[in-house]
Amino acid sequence: MGEIQAFTEEHAEDAASLYLRAVRGQNRAPGKRLPEYFRQLHLANPWVSPDMPPLVYLEKGKVIGALGVIPRAMEFRGRPIMIATASIYMVDPEYRNGPAAIQLLRRMLKGPQEFSWSDGASGNVGALWKAMGGHADAPYAFNWIRILRPLGTARMGLDRIGRAGKLLKPLSGLLTAPGDYLISKAPLDQLKAPVSTFSRKQASAGELLACIKELGWREDLKPLYTDEAFDWLVREAAANTAAALRLVIVLDQDGKPAGWFIYYAAPGNASFVLQMGVRAKDDFRNTLLALFRDAWEQGSACVKGAAIPQHLTAMTELGCIFRHPHDRVVFHSRNAEIANAVRTGDAAITRLDGIGWLRFAWEQWDQ
Repeated sequence: MGEIQAFTEEHAEDAASLYLRAVRGQNRAPGKRLPEYFRQLHLANPWVSPDMPPLVYLEKGKVIGALGVIPRAMEFRGRPIMIATASIYMVDPEYRNGPAAIQLLRRMLKGPQEFSWSDGASGNVGALWKAMGGHADAPYAFNWIRILRPLGTARMGLDRIGRAGKLLKPLSGLLTAPGDYLISKAPLDQLKAPVSTFSRKQASAGELLACIKELGWREDLKPLYTDEAFDWLVREAAANTAAALRLVIVLDQDGKPAGWFIYYAAPGNASFVLQMGVRAKDDFRNTLLALFRDAWEQGSACVKGAAIPQHLTAMTELGCIFRHPHDRVVFHSRNAEIANAVRTGDAAITRLDGIGWLRFAWEQWDQ
């Protein structure tokens, strides 16, 4: 019979080896950096709580399952609450027909948090959450893409067609840039370089947090950041070596803050939005256009992000294409009012508050 324990430093190397086997399909030693990342992420974050620990599942002393848990502070209708963000969730391939996955999730959901969620669910994970009384039908599960450079976006797809695509990609790079430049001159708004009447300025973590606190959120469920926690979060997100993290404050025509956005800018590739907020609903269109313009100037082929339910109409009108590939966003709450707020799109839960900034999938972990 298996045993669930709170993740500790002594489990880090075994958890890292499990990650390589269960997620990467690699049966090798994890090196030094991956175990250290497990420790840093789950034992040294600003919200660490013994009441909401990350979990490991042991079978005869061997770590064969793990569920990362990162507590976070939020506010619901003026009341501070603690939530649990599920991060890495994995079971050794040899034990996937056993009880490890179910028991790990059940143990996490029994914690004192008022809301549990993940924006990285896939496969049968959504079914497990629903079996435990959770939900996998939130509007936040929709992803969107805004194409900035059509040929550059098409070139990204060459990586998916195997060896031939990899051989064609260098050659296609000679054609996409001039081709997209010519396309941007076409008399069609969706093909032109984006333009916003709002201006932008890059910000430090402290400046951006001051802006967020000044402008606030309109949703019932929203993040509650301290200076220390936000600084840690930005540093961790910026450690991603695959793209550059940009923190930007958006200013209206009078030079006053109207919104902000945080995203990974990737020249020649897709940029990923972690968070976006606005002062008022009427500021959303120009704030989103300011994001598109910033990504365009950074050389991005397209911009991708998670749906913002309160602004779906404006996003559609500005050329965002939506898709719902699977139950990516799953959540659970014993508080019916909190659950209803999420199901109706009245929650400011973003990829910055989820797992979109984690480095697991981005790095090779070969050292």
